[in-house]
Amino acid sequence: MFEPNTVYAKIAYDAILLYLKTGKKLFRQADQIPPALKLKLSCYVSLYSGNQLRACIGNPQPKCEHLYNEIIENAVAAAFDNDQTEPLKEAELNNISIVVDVISEPRPVKDRSLLKPGKHGVMLEDEQGKFSVLLPNQDGIDSVDQQLEKARAQAGIDQEKPVDQLKIYSFTTTSYQ
Repeated sequence: MFEPNTVYAKIAYDAILLYLKTGKKLFRQADQIPPALKLKLSCYVSLYSGNQLRACIGNPQPKCEHLYNEIIENAVAAAFDNDQTEPLKEAELNNISIVVDVISEPRPVKDRSLLKPGKHGVMLEDEQGKFSVLLPNQDGIDSVDQQLEKARAQAGIDQEKPVDQLKIYSFTTTSYQ
C-alpha cells in the first residue's frame, strides 16, 4: 500500500481514496488550509503503477485559489478523468505511488543554452495554439533538443516548423512523494 512521505502526496492519495469511495472531492476553505498550501501555485500529479507512469495531470497555471485544492483537483483527474487510461480501481490502490510536482511560474526562454533538462521543464506553443508541457528530469531526455522534440511531438506541432518560431517557456519543479 502507498505510504506518502509528504503532506502533498498524502493530500493527493486521500483525495483519490475519498473520490473512489464517495465520488466527492473535499475541497477546503482558506481558513482550513495550512499556510504553505494556501499559495496560488500550479502542480502536476503523477500516478505510477509499479514503476510505470499511469497518468500525469496538471496545468501550467493554477486553476484553484490554493495549492491544497489544486492538488485535490489534479489527483482526482489523474486517477479518474484521464483520456489515456481507465479510471483507477480499488484493487489498484495497493500498487500505486504518487508524485506531486509543484511548478514555478513559467518564464519565456530567451537563451536555450541556459536550459538544463534535468532541472527545467518546458512549455512549447505554436501560433495555432498547439501546446504541451514537459516536466524536467524525464527518462531518456539528455539534451535540450531532445526535450523540445518530445514537447513538439506531444503537442502535435509540425516537425518542419523552426524552433525559433515557437514560444518556449521554462519552469522548475519541487517534487513531493
